[in-house]
Amino acid sequence: MQTILVTCIRGLIARNILGTDAFSLLKKEPGLNIVVAASAKNVSVLEREFGGANVVFEPIELPSKEISGIIERFFWTIATNMLSTKTRAVQRRVKLATDGNWFDAVASVLVGYLGRSKAIRQAYRWLAGVFSPGREFEYLFERHRPDLLFATDVYTLEDVKMMRLARRRGVKTIGMVRSWDNVTSKTLLSFIPECVVVNGGRIKDELIRYGDVPGERIFVLGVPHYDHYRPDECMPRHEFLGRLGFDGEKKLVLFATPSDHYLGDNMIAPLVVEALRESGANVLVRPPLVGQSGLEGRDLPANVRLDDPGDYGDFVNIHMSPAADCHLADSINASDVVVTWASTMIIDAMVFGKPVILVGFDDSPRPYHRGILKYYDYEHHRFILASGGVRLAKSPEALSRMVEDYLRDPQLDAAGRRKIVEGYCGSLDGKSGERLGKFLLEKLAVRS
Repeated sequence: MQTILVTCIRGLIARNILGTDAFSLLKKEPGLNIVVAASAKNVSVLEREFGGANVVFEPIELPSKEISGIIERFFWTIATNMLSTKTRAVQRRVKLATDGNWFDAVASVLVGYLGRSKAIRQAYRWLAGVFSPGREFEYLFERHRPDLLFATDVYTLEDVKMMRLARRRGVKTIGMVRSWDNVTSKTLLSFIPECVVVNGGRIKDELIRYGDVPGERIFVLGVPHYDHYRPDECMPRHEFLGRLGFDGEKKLVLFATPSDHYLGDNMIAPLVVEALRESGANVLVRPPLVGQSGLEGRDLPANVRLDDPGDYGDFVNIHMSPAADCHLADSINASDVVVTWASTMIIDAMVFGKPVILVGFDDSPRPYHRGILKYYDYEHHRFILASGGVRLAKSPEALSRMVEDYLRDPQLDAAGRRKIVEGYCGSLDGKSGERLGKFLLEKLAVRS
């Protein structure tokens, strides 16, 4: 018997891994035990949705704050400032404009300058491992004696600690970059596992550049949960629109709203809804999973419906069920145009080949650090804009015109959209989960 330990600590990993063909393949493998280390708040629902005869869920009690301990916070701050990307430069600028703390700003720039040295980055990783070695997870390794650790989010502190512990115990470690923006927007990669799996080639390139991971240790496998983002697996369009009370003969605009979690009191969604009122299309508004949109309690135009994706409270214990993920896929599949902002909905929509318009205006004139446009200066969004695969609307009037253009000709900018999908998603052949599952089993075979 062999054992694989899989982390499922934070946001959406259950959807990304447990709900895919990768996990199904592992569950079918004879002689394999699967231990899933998951947030204690989610264990019961995960057991119900993804349990099996060879699956054990181990509850992990997470702190109320994402980075809680003094030592962990110190090393996290250093790692954040050692990351030398355009995203971090924007974040520094915004922080200084918000708190006026010049000491912090200068210290951050200095640490960033030191972080250009590979030797200093290596020294940081060694010191962080000494002071934050992950001993609190010894019981997991003693109880289950895993042959392989699959750390599904290499930027999450708990995953990092388990990887450090696994290395000391001689357990093979495979890591995964959870999302398309993580390499350039999180922190310096604090631990380099033996292998890293990524969704697309652009993420691989970023991991080589910013994470010090040798290219031969990075494997591009695609996005497992996109295997089922396919029109033939979605609810028929007329049926979906009928359930929402829409006229199935009319076009559909899907609007995924920004959240006050990021924009504070900058309530943009009402302006977007008003701009879409005269489009003649159905409009399905998808509020954020965490936070408020600014549409709560408002009367909406007759052609607008407010969806209910669920309110998940925070990003730490968020859990999107298979049914909720299917509903998201159905929504995108049924749409003709997707209006959103600087979010993963951009990628979700493009997997279905849908035209995407990004909201680039505020509810009132605002300085840079309080406006929406700063997010489009993040490194991953600069690539999105440069690809020519999206359009950025800097006024409600421009948004209305862009919607009309795309409804008239949905093939506009299609080449740019394909470029984005290729960079961040790899192959969309429906076999990414299968590739990941086989990859993990092959690594177990090497260990045996």
